[in-house]
Amino acid sequence: MPPDPRDPELSSAARTARMVLYLLLLGAAAAALLVPSGTGPGEGTGRRPELLLAPIMLGAFAIGFTVYRYSLVRAGRYHAGKAFVQIGLLGLVLVLFIPGSVERWQASGATPPVDLTRQLRAADPDARAMAAELVRHRLPDDARRYVPRLVVLLDDPSAEVRRQAGASLVALAGRNVAGEGPEAAQRWRAYWADRGVAFPP
Repeated sequence: MPPDPRDPELSSAARTARMVLYLLLLGAAAAALLVPSGTGPGEGTGRRPELLLAPIMLGAFAIGFTVYRYSLVRAGRYHAGKAFVQIGLLGLVLVLFIPGSVERWQASGATPPVDLTRQLRAADPDARAMAAELVRHRLPDDARRYVPRLVVLLDDPSAEVRRQAGASLVALAGRNVAGEGPEAAQRWRAYWADRGVAFPP
């Protein structure tokens, strides 16, 4: 059986490398947990470099860990199969974690979209229709907050407002789950309520 990499006969360089790797992993975990990903008062003023700390440290850990394991395998002090599985799992973690971290960093410098609440309640039917149309072009997380108002607009006096509100609800759901008719608004309400959208009493 190959010797355990924790063997005290490991060189001082290997022990130092192991400590550095431990600190990198600990730092990546701390950065992921302690650096808030949400935007604050400075939203739209520039990207937040601190959001890149976790992926950078995790990437450095992955590179260092791969080199460390490879050196142990070469020295005959670690099983090659176990090293391969560990490095593969670490690569999977990187693939799952780093793209989302980069997206949060990119989004941190974005200007917040215009709030459509006032336009959806405007007295002018053209303004309501345009706002209802714009909703379906927003990111899903932003668009969902307008769903309760879109459901109300299904009973709007303006046919164009009703059409645009219905089209946006269909776009957000991916299909027309409510059909047509006077009960469509009620069916849409039930559909979105089941998916966590809160409707005012």
